[in-house]
Amino acid sequence: MTRGETVRTGGVPDLIVWIDHVPDAIDRLREEHLPDDVRLDFGLESLAHVEAALLRHYAAEGSEELGSGFVNDAMAYLGEVLLTVAGGGWGWDTEPAGDMEGHPVVVPDAALGLPPVAPVLLIGEALSSRTGHEFAAAARRLGEAVDGLRKDRQDWEPVKEHTPGVDPEPEVPEHPWLAGWLAERERAFSAWVQETGLPEETWDYSASSLDVLERLAKERVPSAQRFEAAEPGLFLQGAAWYVGEVARRVREAAWAYMDPEEHDSTWAGQPYMTQPGVRDGNIAAPMAELYAAAVMAEEGESGVLRERLSWYKES
Repeated sequence: MTRGETVRTGGVPDLIVWIDHVPDAIDRLREEHLPDDVRLDFGLESLAHVEAALLRHYAAEGSEELGSGFVNDAMAYLGEVLLTVAGGGWGWDTEPAGDMEGHPVVVPDAALGLPPVAPVLLIGEALSSRTGHEFAAAARRLGEAVDGLRKDRQDWEPVKEHTPGVDPEPEVPEHPWLAGWLAERERAFSAWVQETGLPEETWDYSASSLDVLERLAKERVPSAQRFEAAEPGLFLQGAAWYVGEVARRVREAAWAYMDPEEHDSTWAGQPYMTQPGVRDGNIAAPMAELYAAAVMAEEGESGVLRERLSWYKES
């Protein structure tokens, strides 16, 4: 299923970008490409729905479409299902495929001794054969290999590497930097409330209070350019903390932090929110949410913060 050199190091830029892209890709697949009644539960049955949607969308000779957005989104979900079956993690194949100079591959748990599987090539086969069963068949082949190894090693189970924003976040000790930042924000909350010029009861951690915060933020930083030039002082730091706290209290999200010296990720170096224990839960950086609100304000749109709160999934 793969033809070039497979790279597994987390320092490969293309692989880092792909892994960060996976949760958004799965959300787009769900929201833009599939019927509302299809549930993406990472089971084999869901693969048939994804394959059927691709077949409906593309012609039989749709190999030239292998670099399209729909295909990329389907690759992310297909790969995550295969990883759920066979363990292992994402890798990167340096060979071109379709319009892509390189492409992500699924590298099964090393104990299985299996070669990488390329979701984009599986999709190409599905579009060519049009059987509607290629995705599930690939997953079953991996499952048979897992079952075979279990017979010889009854205490063995495949181990899937963690995909941020897709797999439940593991319980980890609170990072010292995050602990200090959260403590400082709580101490500064009263001063932040005074700085907003609004009554304290305004800030009740409700979803509706995000609309008030968004209007206030648009007055202070009414454009992306102004936002980028602004000092991350009391207002913006307090606003980011408040956005995260609403998510924590309303949607049971949790604060997280990755040390940029230890993690090469777009999430590193800033406080962000996760949903521990929720498969395919939301992951978001509150400061980035405020920036998005500033960008959308330039286009005359509002309600960004409240909408993004709805992206957190029910536990």
